[in-house]
Amino acid sequence: MKWYLTFLAAFVPLFAQSAWIDSTGKPIPDTESMRSAGDFGVQIVLAADEGQFRQIWNSSKTPPKLSTTNTVRLGQSVSALLIFHGCSPNTGGVCDVASEFILEAPDGSKAPAGGGPVWSGKPMQQRLLQLGQASMTIGFDKTDPIGDYKITANIKDKVSGRALVVVARLKVTK
Repeated sequence: MKWYLTFLAAFVPLFAQSAWIDSTGKPIPDTESMRSAGDFGVQIVLAADEGQFRQIWNSSKTPPKLSTTNTVRLGQSVSALLIFHGCSPNTGGVCDVASEFILEAPDGSKAPAGGGPVWSGKPMQQRLLQLGQASMTIGFDKTDPIGDYKITANIKDKVSGRALVVVARLKVTK
């Protein structure tokens, strides 16, 4: 996942708003962690340190070297962040994109894990990706089961009505 996010960030200016595309203009098929509907697209990534991830994202380095993960040890935490493009502005010129997170444990039980505004401002420039405002951070202690977890984000562009569901998989170890 780390190499893919680095590749993604390296070609930020080359992404079209009609779908996820690579540097040659060829469409990248949707995956469970990266989906699009028309010109609206969302990707979920997991980071061990949300503050550092946001700081690097907002740095002037192009491309930024973003660190992602898909594992966490008991006693540590992980954050789910959303990267998106193509929100629709309302008549006032601002987007209204919201998310809801759900955490699924290894036994299949599901729990709401928060949510909030992904973006409530002017749309970003065309062909650029935006790091969403909403995130989910979860810590794991010794009472939590080890195993495979699933983090689902339900994202809705309230202006256009488009909705996307993205999933990140997480392995919790000792």
